[in-house]
Amino acid sequence: MENVKKIVWTHELSIGNEDIDNDHNKLLDIFNDLVELIEYKKDRQEFAKILTKLTDYSLNHFKKEEEYMRKMDYPFLSEHKNYHRDFIYKVAMYNVNLLKTNPPDPKEIISFLEEWWTNHILIHDFDYEHFKNKIQSNLTY
Repeated sequence: MENVKKIVWTHELSIGNEDIDNDHNKLLDIFNDLVELIEYKKDRQEFAKILTKLTDYSLNHFKKEEEYMRKMDYPFLSEHKNYHRDFIYKVAMYNVNLLKTNPPDPKEIISFLEEWWTNHILIHDFDYEHFKNKIQSNLTY
């Protein structure tokens, strides 16, 4: 990974649910904070603050998202929760490793978040919203 660049929210990043999209936009803010951390060579204390924001984000957002899926009886909720658990574990390990002699590289976390966006948000999160829309369209007939 060479130069990392900030990401600006666009409609292409939306899954079509304003509440969830607002949360996802917060994840982009954290991503962009990591980019600034690298650009401006901020210290470990700033890095810790960003990781704390990422931890808080994941716990709050995943709880909200899982409740949303539960209410619609999303058939892949259990699988989706496993993805969330893996994410939370990974972020927890970044926090633990920050205290070690060789802390995690912010670029590694940026790469992790890019992969999460591409392979989770734009696929799995989009799927549950598509499922909800399909259910709603079937109820109107």
